[in-house]
Amino acid sequence: MLDTFARMPPEEKQIWWQVAAGLLALMLGLLWLESRYFKPSARVGSWLSVRLMSILAALPTVAIVIVPARAVGGPAALGLFILSLYTLAPLVWFGSHVLVGRRVRPVLTVLESLALGVTGLAILAIPGTAYFAMEGPLNAASREIGQRREVPADNPPLEHQVQPVQRYNLAGAGLIYTQSLIGAPDMRLVRVELRQGGQWPKDQSTAHPVYCTHGNDVHLMWSAKEPPPYLRLHWAQSNGSVIRSEFTPQIAFEAAPPAAEFSMGFRPDGVDPIAPIPRARAYLVLTKEGLAPYTQILGNPPGAGEVRTTDCVMTGFKRVTSTEDWQVQAIGLLFYLPTGSAALRSLIERP
Repeated sequence: MLDTFARMPPEEKQIWWQVAAGLLALMLGLLWLESRYFKPSARVGSWLSVRLMSILAALPTVAIVIVPARAVGGPAALGLFILSLYTLAPLVWFGSHVLVGRRVRPVLTVLESLALGVTGLAILAIPGTAYFAMEGPLNAASREIGQRREVPADNPPLEHQVQPVQRYNLAGAGLIYTQSLIGAPDMRLVRVELRQGGQWPKDQSTAHPVYCTHGNDVHLMWSAKEPPPYLRLHWAQSNGSVIRSEFTPQIAFEAAPPAAEFSMGFRPDGVDPIAPIPRARAYLVLTKEGLAPYTQILGNPPGAGEVRTTDCVMTGFKRVTSTEDWQVQAIGLLFYLPTGSAALRSLIERP
């Protein structure tokens, strides 16, 4: 939410600040009305003590409802949540108000203390309701901001050598683009994130067919029918500090040379593509005399005993196998379109 708010245009920020100021004024106004009730009896100090206690009591009241339910989990969690909500939570909340109300001087009656507990819930409900109400608009704003392809104005410079975007014609997929980001010698790539639907991934194990990494280098490949990838690169400098920078390819259509054919060199145990291919979008077709062809999905997790130093299919790529008599007959590439239509499939066969 804070990241979304920071990227909003100034006029939108002003509206949100005005709403926040209005809610704060409403809460302060209700507190002021409460204090006016106790002023004639000179018990404003007692009221303030009970109200400060409300802030301290809010945390254990919420914890006594949430913590046991999360500890149990499963179907029983809901029952325990409801039970705590209607038994223990009121006991802690209203009991603490009555206890403090009886100890302050001048003393507050039990009814007055209980009334402060009720009005305190009403006042606390204002920011709570506002939080849930603003989730939808902020998520929509986050998606809208996420669709923009302009990097932030304060974006740190990328410590990679950005190679030009290359254009290729690929049978079955049409026009595709590739680009390489070559890491500097004194940096270490920590991780790469791909923004999808305006959101950054929370699960780092998610497949990423648009890019792959080879050491500190990042290689991109996407179809002309897909939006250009929008990445966030994290790398560690020589002093150990981690820097984060956003990147998206810039394609100069007017100055682009004619697209070349995407060529592939074949070896019995591997392939040599003209440009790096993310493993997540590739598969091999293997043949052996007397047997039906076998498909090996390259994006699958590493097999037993397999050690991968890259998630790219690039020059010198060799398949991991326990038998040498299977030979690479073809390599297939899949491009998953965001519109929900069928994926583009290209199959490059050995001559």
